[in-house]
Amino acid sequence: MNNILYKSRSMQTLGFDDNHLLTIEHPNLSTTKDYAVSFPSYIIKSKDKGILIFNKRQWKILHLKEISEWMQVCYLQENPIENYKINKWMIVNALAIFQWFNEETWEKYYYLPFFSKWIDELQQLINNNFGFDVMIKKESQGTFIRNFSTDFSYPKNKNDILSFLFALVLLYWNFEEKNWELSSIKIHIPVVWAKAIDEEMENICKNLAHEYWIFISSQRLQQWWKSIFQCSSNDSELLSLFNNRANSYLNKNYSIEKYEKKQQEIKQQLIEYIKNAEGLSLSWREEVVKEIMNNKVKFIKYC
Repeated sequence: MNNILYKSRSMQTLGFDDNHLLTIEHPNLSTTKDYAVSFPSYIIKSKDKGILIFNKRQWKILHLKEISEWMQVCYLQENPIENYKINKWMIVNALAIFQWFNEETWEKYYYLPFFSKWIDELQQLINNNFGFDVMIKKESQGTFIRNFSTDFSYPKNKNDILSFLFALVLLYWNFEEKNWELSSIKIHIPVVWAKAIDEEMENICKNLAHEYWIFISSQRLQQWWKSIFQCSSNDSELLSLFNNRANSYLNKNYSIEKYEKKQQEIKQQLIEYIKNAEGLSLSWREEVVKEIMNNKVKFIKYC
């Protein structure tokens, strides 16, 4: 580790930078080169500086250029996203992603590629809990959806985006949980017939990160003969929002109590680290502690 940042006796400024990351600015540190740091759907470029990271259950300070995979940084959420009202139509919109036209019967139909969940349960859930009369049936050539007609479109505003993502979790993967305790959400969307799912979904994730500070990682995977676009997130806000919606609309009894408790423990460790850090001459130490205590912070993994 390069210790130039920490051995100088010059006053160092502790605070949240323009990217909302908890950092230490050092007046004598060379800042001639930009470094790119990648978080889920969010890439920042910045001059080198000290950055507080959580790794192997402890906090420490590294240079920005030394951050490596799976290390977590502290992010200040100055304006937490307010609770959203689910747009039930996004359920139908998600069902309409994949469609085809039968040239012999002139029928436009929709389908769920590689679908393996319980069909009757899904149909009952959509009809009873979301109020749409659709017919989902597994046939020899796949799982088809009939009895409705709509044109699919990717959502644009925050409310529709969150509702759409919730629908995708329902249709194309699940909530990651153990003993009803949620830990993350995952979405696996098959990429078929050259649909531009990769680009559009990446734009959605970037929009949430840049406009609303909700972080979702995404990537394209090749599984044997299938291409899958995968999204995953354990963003504390998203997990809380989706937990509430799952319990309301899916008749589940999920909890994020253990997750929130762990986040609070990490936050308290950070406060204690800042208060007791030895050998550091930091300005704004107490003010930053107050900011962390009085605002929502997230712990985001470098990826």
